[in-house]
Amino acid sequence: MNATNNPSARNALAAGGELDVDRVRQTISAALAPLSVGDRLDPAVVTATAQRPAEYAQALLPQAAAAHGTRRSSRGPGLTGHGLTHVRYRLTHADCRDAGTDVDAAHVWCQEMARSCQMLSAW
Repeated sequence: MNATNNPSARNALAAGGELDVDRVRQTISAALAPLSVGDRLDPAVVTATAQRPAEYAQALLPQAAAAHGTRRSSRGPGLTGHGLTHVRYRLTHADCRDAGTDVDAAHVWCQEMARSCQMLSAW
């Protein structure tokens, strides 16, 4: 299931429709935290946290797109526009792997979504 058809994506928003910024930052930090040499990924932990960055990216995407539209030059979408397109594509076409089957791929997917959140929140 990807973030665009995930009903829990609404949970990324606080009661007033605002993102819980601290929660987003904590999720990004946790997803991008380095692993110690020899550590093994726990499939249960990866499964429990894998969708959160995608939910936040889905919630941040409209705000980032609107901000980009106001700053856009007449010479084309630019790097920011291509970044937005890439995030949209990842959210709709690149599902997270099952951590029970391929925990490494699920972990990398989670990290990529966390980086997308960083990028979207910077715009």
